[in-house]
Amino acid sequence: MSVYRILGGIYISSVEPLYKGLDIRNDHGIEYIISVQKQSIPEFYTKDPYRHLQISVDDDEKSNIIAFFEQTNRFICFALYGNSDQTPDTAKAAKHKSNILIHCNAGCSRSPTILAAFLMKYYQMSLKVALYAMKRVKSDVCPNDTFLHQLKLYEELGCQDSTKILEGIPTYKQMVLELGCDNHEALVKSDDLYGDDSTNINVSSVLRCRRCRGMLANSTSFIPHEPPSGDKDKQAFFVKNAFKSKRVRNIQRGANECTHYFVEPLKWMQPELSLSELEAVENGWSQQFTCRKLRLMK
Repeated sequence: MSVYRILGGIYISSVEPLYKGLDIRNDHGIEYIISVQKQSIPEFYTKDPYRHLQISVDDDEKSNIIAFFEQTNRFICFALYGNSDQTPDTAKAAKHKSNILIHCNAGCSRSPTILAAFLMKYYQMSLKVALYAMKRVKSDVCPNDTFLHQLKLYEELGCQDSTKILEGIPTYKQMVLELGCDNHEALVKSDDLYGDDSTNINVSSVLRCRRCRGMLANSTSFIPHEPPSGDKDKQAFFVKNAFKSKRVRNIQRGANECTHYFVEPLKWMQPELSLSELEAVENGWSQQFTCRKLRLMK
């Protein structure tokens, strides 16, 4: 039933202390709470003298937790400094004015992920150091693999948490696309998913259609990647499932050398990507795109 102090006025825990009715304000000076779970907490902790933020996210391989970092970082800043616009340059030296508890169901994955994002941005910690700062106090801290992958991407992007900016970054778009496989139909119909590189002039290289030489994509849309290696890497294989089923129909080993360019979804792809599985079958789409110029010439 413990509440763990990580740094200054920052605490993490499972939800158990709240279900047990622990007086966290009297015992630890905590007046701010972030609940990183879909389940509600006792109403007592959601009203004065507490200030509460609910982040409804599951602890699974399909949840986009980066999308909440901007909101949680600002809330933590407001709790600790009385100012949600605190900058990373001044946060580390600033004195904490209040205390905050960040919790999830078990206190192992979701809440540490949220806290790691804050420590990385405002205390300029590496992901490794941020996790160590928590594990030295609470040994069972262990964000799931999907959240770790997202924290690594967050680190690579300079701890950028603005959703508006992130939505324009190809690697982030690709991550969202991969996470959204279970809700693929709604995702591919969203205009926000697609980039438009037709007006970019500062490019280093261009991919063109073999038949009409029309531009398909330019280097601003390329997604950096490392070719898969080893028999245990799932991305080293092409897996074909049965229609509307997870049953595997065929598995093929990919090439040892990378022979492809990975690009973010572009607007000219939207008509075909937006097709439902049934529409794709009825229209004879073979999962290969038709060049936009050739499509107009038909």
